[in-house]
Formats: sequence, C-alpha cells, structure tokens
Amino acid sequence: MSQENVELVRAAYSAINTGAIEAASEIYAPDVELRDLQSAPDQPLTVTGANALGEIWTSWTAAFDVLSADVTEYIDLSDVVIADAHWHGQGKASGVAIDNRQFDVFEVHDGKIVRVTLGYRSKAEALEAAGLRE
Repeated sequence: MSQENVELVRAAYSAINTGAIEAASEIYAPDVELRDLQSAPDQPLTVTGANALGEIWTSWTAAFDVLSADVTEYIDLSDVVIADAHWHGQGKASGVAIDNRQFDVFEVHDGKIVRVTLGYRSKAEALEAAGLRE
C-alpha cells in the first residue's frame, strides 16, 4: 500500500506542475487540510476542503508565470510520505524568481491525501512532524 501512497503524492506534484488542478478530486479527500508553513511561519496559511485547496493552487499558479516543484526524493513512511521538493518559479507581476528547497509532508488514508503540510526547512523537521527522528 505504501508504494501506492508514493504514487499518489507523485500524481499530486504532477497535477501542480502541469496545471491539472481538476485532478485534485482524484487525489485528495473531500475534507483535505493544507498547511503552508512558508506563507507565514508564525501563523501558517491553512485551508480545509478540496474546493479550498483547488482555489489556493489556482491563486498560486495565477501569480506565477512558472511555478513547479521537482522532487528529488520521496520518503515512504507507509501512511505518510515526505517529499524533498525544490520549488521554483517566477512572479508574473514582479518578475521575482523563487528558488526554494523544502520538505513537504503528505498524510494518506484510504487512497486519498487527507493532509498536506508544505514547507519544512529540513528533513529532520519533516521526520519529527511525522513522529520520527532522522
């Protein structure tokens, strides 16, 4: 089952990278929760529900000419998958480039992603959040 979870997370990144936001209904649970630690570390952005997730992805992709993530490693922890992701893009209005390596944590149950936390600064932080140590 855990390899299937890795493939589900891989599909989530593929949907983001290709702009296939409508694929979210196949990947995410209807009550999915997204936390983005990078948006404001003291008070992270949190959205709940597949529709809200689609709206936030749409707003992010609309703000960038290019926005994508290259994942260099998927850490398979059964119901949790940690992705070592290199996010990059260029703002439409500002032209400012982003180049950010972070660790994203996905929780999977019953074949759907139920929780995503984006933006851990290290593998150790992501593993600790998943209840493990490096």
